Amino acid sequence: MLKRLLLTTALIAPVPAFADTVTVGYQDLNLGTQIFGLGSVASAVTATGPILQLLPTTLNQPLFLGSGWGFDQILAMVIPQTGNMFSGGLGGPNYTFEFAFNNAFAPPQGGTIRLFATWQGANTTSNNITLPFVTATDEMPAGNNNITVASSVYVCDESVLFCFDPTRFAGQAVFHDQLASSNMTLTSIAPGQPFSITEVFDFAQNRSLLPPGAPQGDVGAFMETTPVGHQMSQVPAPIIGSGIPGLVAALIGWFGWRRRRVAA
Repeated sequence: MLKRLLLTTALIAPVPAFADTVTVGYQDLNLGTQIFGLGSVASAVTATGPILQLLPTTLNQPLFLGSGWGFDQILAMVIPQTGNMFSGGLGGPNYTFEFAFNNAFAPPQGGTIRLFATWQGANTTSNNITLPFVTATDEMPAGNNNITVASSVYVCDESVLFCFDPTRFAGQAVFHDQLASSNMTLTSIAPGQPFSITEVFDFAQNRSLLPPGAPQGDVGAFMETTPVGHQMSQVPAPIIGSGIPGLVAALIGWFGWRRRRVAA
């Protein structure tokens, strides 16, 4: 991950912007339900360059949030489609939205922190979408430390930041005390064009049954998704009077992707 962070930072330049915007925030459930913003970046991209990145912390300056959660890095970015030297997402003809954190630790009392990254300005050819989805934990202390990381995706109206609406939930993967990965294809219906995608991490540790001195971290995870639109194929209706009513619609389309491992 560090290599790509440095490469992306070096290549971003004041070039014409697209409508895409990425915003990051958090909710410390130890303190309540308020969501705090960490920053927002509008896109700046050339035809072959990186879209954008948001890095709320800089290298060697850890970020401390809420009741004592710590992170070396939190990253959200939109990665160009296949076909240029900067691609590093899921591949294919569409942009990839990535959210990641590393070197994270829980406060002494444990609890749950929820990290949000919203991508506003996603576009597809149809409101019927699939979302190839790759997520993993790539840092986790050894043993049973009651640490859980859940990665979730929501598809919402473009104006909605930090969407957590259960009716807009597309899917989730959950990892508990393990280094693991998950590849799946989610489905959703975009509420319009363009729309927003919110990726959410729930990073939690229950320390109530752990001995004093049990590890509070070091935890890292990433997720990536690519929205792909699919047109509905309409089958012609029978001739009037045949006695067979209606139209039949079938969802068609296929999307291939490749999994890319984020370096810690």
